[in-house]
Amino acid sequence: MFARLGSHRDRALVAFWVSTGARAAELLGATVADVDPGQQLITVLRKGTRVLQQLPASPDAFVWLRLYQAQLHGLVPAGRDQPLWWTLRKPLRALTYDAARLMFTRAAAGLGANWSLHDLRHTAAYRMARDPQVSLCDVQWVMGHAHLSTTQRYLN
Repeated sequence: MFARLGSHRDRALVAFWVSTGARAAELLGATVADVDPGQQLITVLRKGTRVLQQLPASPDAFVWLRLYQAQLHGLVPAGRDQPLWWTLRKPLRALTYDAARLMFTRAAAGLGANWSLHDLRHTAAYRMARDPQVSLCDVQWVMGHAHLSTTQRYLN
């Protein structure tokens, strides 16, 4: 999949989605200030509770993000409150859910798959649950589920 993605931005997004379990829109709403590479955390605004939550992310996600940010340097407004994710074509503007969904759908189709962005959330939950160091309650917390039964549905 990563070889199929056309940019560092797209690789960073997929790496964050598959390692954090964040909903697509939650991650797309992140600002520059929401990233803490030193602690390998990204902060998202949770859909249901509207609470800010820090999520652990993979080191690879931060590498792809740094490469993407280096490409953007000087092209987008600077500032901690600026969007983290931008379109690739000018005029540069904040990346929307529909544009991200289209990017991922095209990449998946190129592999002969019909995966959705939500499938990445399922993949993250499944991977976390298979880790013996991570309890099911931890997976529930990371996924932002109010009920453990919701988390359990993600594990198939």
